[in-house]
Amino acid sequence: MLLDKTTRMTELPGDAPMTDTAVETAPNETAAPEETLPEALGARRIAALLAERLSVPVAADDIEQLVELNHLEVTDWYKRWPLYSTEAAVALDPDLVKRLVAERTAWLEVSVTRDEAVKRIGWHWRDIARMGDEGRVKVGRFGRYLTADIDRLPVEAEGERHVTGQTAAEELEIRYPTDLRYVEAAGWLAPVTTVERPVGTGRYRTVTVPLYRLADVRAVREIPDVDWESVRGLPKGAPSPLRAYAAKAPTRADVVRCFAQALADRHGVTVWAWCSPYTGGWELDWERRDGAPTKKDVTAELAADPAASSYTDEITLCPKWGRITRRARALLKPGAAVVLDTETTDLYGRTVEVAVVDAASGKKLMDTLVQPEASISPGAYWVHGISDEDLVTADARTFDKIIPRLRKVTRNRVICAYNEEFDRTVVTNDALRVGKRPMHLADGDNWFCLMTSYAAWLGSGRWLRLGGSHRALGDALAARDVLVEMSAGRGTTFTPRPPALARWACRQSA
Repeated sequence: MLLDKTTRMTELPGDAPMTDTAVETAPNETAAPEETLPEALGARRIAALLAERLSVPVAADDIEQLVELNHLEVTDWYKRWPLYSTEAAVALDPDLVKRLVAERTAWLEVSVTRDEAVKRIGWHWRDIARMGDEGRVKVGRFGRYLTADIDRLPVEAEGERHVTGQTAAEELEIRYPTDLRYVEAAGWLAPVTTVERPVGTGRYRTVTVPLYRLADVRAVREIPDVDWESVRGLPKGAPSPLRAYAAKAPTRADVVRCFAQALADRHGVTVWAWCSPYTGGWELDWERRDGAPTKKDVTAELAADPAASSYTDEITLCPKWGRITRRARALLKPGAAVVLDTETTDLYGRTVEVAVVDAASGKKLMDTLVQPEASISPGAYWVHGISDEDLVTADARTFDKIIPRLRKVTRNRVICAYNEEFDRTVVTNDALRVGKRPMHLADGDNWFCLMTSYAAWLGSGRWLRLGGSHRALGDALAARDVLVEMSAGRGTTFTPRPPALARWACRQSA
């Protein structure tokens, strides 16, 4: 029998009554079961669980450290987040977890982030990052820098900072850029590197900015026999005494340009020479035709040139943009290529408009609306502005009616397109959909992608928007403009001069 309470009176010596009470647990008063934890949790919840059990501030970063040290491993994924075994986390050595927490908190106390380091000493973040790369500053977890090393930089490495030309001129108290150019021409100062900075409102427009070592700038002030007082404070437009120190020897640019022109004259070919802002060196290429020199020939001529040979390591022959330029020039020959563009119902949808222009002349070969037999999506309409009603009003023909003309105007031509994979896929899919053979339109070897070629020609790591009218004909013409631009080469173009003029120029340079 289950009793809630049993009381027994007993007599103790001295007639002192005592109540002996036995308490038993009633069925409705059973203890709550211990909470059941999920089999796997993310880093934050694992950290919170360990923090509660160990009474230390465990963070998600500590869990990731445990994983790196092979004390925990990923057992599952939730979307893109890793999950870890709860049982394995609870079974971790408490001393190990506490040690990692202590190491993390200790590092946070003696280190700063890059932005905090910038505010602390006033250096540019690039200089701080460079010091970390060179091992001058300790870089630890979370990309943080040791505070003590950061504080030593202004004392021990102030001269290692890289400054712009304007800052260099301010340091020397001279005019920028006029007098700084004289300082460079005198051979007293030279950039140690360059950076690209955005200009204007365009996303892809940049300007190359030279950077100078601060110690080199300050050393210029110690050059003897220079009346710096006469240079400082000169008004704009006033002649500078520094002009007298400018070197008279030809610059590297003069030497390279002279070699490029001589190459054009000797072989009767067009030559392009470009000073790359990415490498700081010069890049040369030339047109290829019968009798044109090979790369081996030009390499030998460069080595034999008295002036240019000293810059051999700074001149790259046949860069990637040069190969693209030569291909573009070939595609612009009469009858060689066409430029095609399509507008569609959706991304990789059906064709609603197609245009083809002659690459050589820009002449329109085809420009027609196409009835896709499907609705145009709102997103596509927002881009090209063609509506279902426009197709009905124009009595647009279906794709099976227009493909014969499309095959005819592109036959035996290279088909250029801005993102050829998209246009080729759309045209091929539509041909198969209407039961027609795409023939040469489906062969990728017959196509040339202007988008990827243009990005490589520019040296850009990303594809650029075409910037056309978002109608097939307007975009085809804009794509042709890209082809024409690439055919012009990079930098300066040197064409062969008449023999008499070339000989005169040769005597003058000698």
